Amino acid sequence: MKKFLLIIFIITFLCIGLVSAKTYEMTLLTVGEAGSGIVGGTANAFLEVKPGSGRIFLDSFPLTKIDTQISTRYANKIACDHLDMDCSGHDFFYTIRADSTIVGGPSASGPLTILTIAALEDLKLREDTVMTGTINSGGSIGPVGGIVKKAIAAEKAGFKRMLIPMFSINLQEIMDSINSTNESINISIENITKEENLTLENANLSIEVVKVSNIDDALMYYTDAYIEEITGEIKVPEDYTSTMKNVAQRLCERSLKLRQNTRLFDDEEINKSNQYINNINLGFEQEDYYSAASYCFTLSVLLRKANLKVLEARDNETIPRLYTVTKEAVDQFNNNLEEIELDTLSELETYIIVKERLLEAEESLINIANNITTNDLAYAIERYYSAVYWSNFFNIKGQSVELDKEYLKEACFKKLSEAEERLSYAKIYVPIALRNSKKTFKQANAFAIKENYKMCLFKASFAKAEANLLLSSISVGQGQVEELAQEKLKAAKKVIVKEQTRNIFPILGYSYYEYANSLKNNGDSISALIFGEYSLELSNIEIYFPKKDLKLPRIDNDKVLLFASTLILGIAIGMTIAFIVLTKKNNRNQKCLRIQKESKKRKARKKTKAKAFESSKKTKKSKKRKK
Repeated sequence: MKKFLLIIFIITFLCIGLVSAKTYEMTLLTVGEAGSGIVGGTANAFLEVKPGSGRIFLDSFPLTKIDTQISTRYANKIACDHLDMDCSGHDFFYTIRADSTIVGGPSASGPLTILTIAALEDLKLREDTVMTGTINSGGSIGPVGGIVKKAIAAEKAGFKRMLIPMFSINLQEIMDSINSTNESINISIENITKEENLTLENANLSIEVVKVSNIDDALMYYTDAYIEEITGEIKVPEDYTSTMKNVAQRLCERSLKLRQNTRLFDDEEINKSNQYINNINLGFEQEDYYSAASYCFTLSVLLRKANLKVLEARDNETIPRLYTVTKEAVDQFNNNLEEIELDTLSELETYIIVKERLLEAEESLINIANNITTNDLAYAIERYYSAVYWSNFFNIKGQSVELDKEYLKEACFKKLSEAEERLSYAKIYVPIALRNSKKTFKQANAFAIKENYKMCLFKASFAKAEANLLLSSISVGQGQVEELAQEKLKAAKKVIVKEQTRNIFPILGYSYYEYANSLKNNGDSISALIFGEYSLELSNIEIYFPKKDLKLPRIDNDKVLLFASTLILGIAIGMTIAFIVLTKKNNRNQKCLRIQKESKKRKARKKTKAKAFESSKKTKKSKKRKK
């Protein structure tokens, strides 16, 4: 019986092996050193997706650098997020074969994202198109170096069209930044290469060069299949608008009252105050209440600093007393906040918003515990009142959700891992610029140790967003910051609209989105880019609880039936072969048994005859004696 089962297993396994995962492939563009110069080249990339546990494998020859490995993992995540797919039940096998001595840099991450999407959606990619570009948060395509060298290699390889990033590297700005800050920035040859004054315009190339800014743009050129893109406008709930308006009004009433009672002597502070007032009025006119609230808070801090300086000049007791009162108020609010039971998503986000403001107030107070300064005390006081006013969002009756602690714990550590990976990646290029991100990451770890997984998720997401911000903007010229900020806001809007299709409104993500738009409209593109990145990361509600309606890769739909039928066929073939083998064996055994029986019968007959003969001889002898 054991042999019978073994035969079935072996045959079935061999049949299943015939149904191998479909291999998707594309050509990558590379640059490498050749003698004293830089030359472009090509590499072949292959991808197989099989049922598994979310693992990602990279087999490359020659070897790849660590940044290529990390960027491949990130390309995989961007592809799954872009399609809103649950890829945790599949393993991804990437294979890269190149002619260069070593494969380095992240410029293949954009094309590998396209390759992953093609595999997940079972899309056929055009064979006349090739691409270079990094992949960044929100699916934006980042700048790379060696564009001309790669274009020459692409044309030589027979490609008719080459997709390049909309955003270009400004080498001079980067070098000026290095010289002015003395920062140690590791710029790989794959990121930046001197073109020796050769441009696409004077390279005399016939290949069509198209600039793309994001994955959707690239997919349009790479495939003729229709790619469903989430469109539509953000629908802001009435309860959010009314609550945010109330928060803004209370914060602004406070700042305007301070303005009446505080005299500013510094011309710069007076100008800032007037600018904040203009922005506040504009915010209310445009019903942009989050931005109005933010400007009111900033104005309050400015005025509070001036107010405390006057009090400090009058006597030495008022400032320490204010410090003590503020610290007690912050501690009490913190204790009360932890006692609130969170039953809805809006309550969870409100908890995070309020807790973050209390933490910032607490941190300022800790910094001046031994040496009280009016600036830090002013910030702590106004941050405390900001937390008080934002707690109004607890009154919003949102959709009930089950905040499973075990899932939050798992999600916390997963997000920590993602943030750490992005920080490690950014460290390759901008190690010194990561101070704030590393600090935020340590705070996330501290919350994980305290088992406050809600704040762990928030802080880890923030650290990841800060790392993404650096990676997205490190090589982009100043003249393109506004375009990059617009790209981030476009991606953030897409995520918010997607969440609303699930009847979810991300309070925090939308608030940052609204503020980033206000900053952009006021000409502050850099701040708009920062808050756009925060909005993009924090609008994804998946960080708080699992999405139950994620799609599965299309490869399953095509192969499940084939796999099942092959499995049944394998079992049937195995059983048939096993039956035949066992039948023949039984026949042989039966024949052996018949031969053995005939042999025994012959022996028995011989023995009987022998006995009869002996008996006959004895009888004859007996008769002779009687005679």
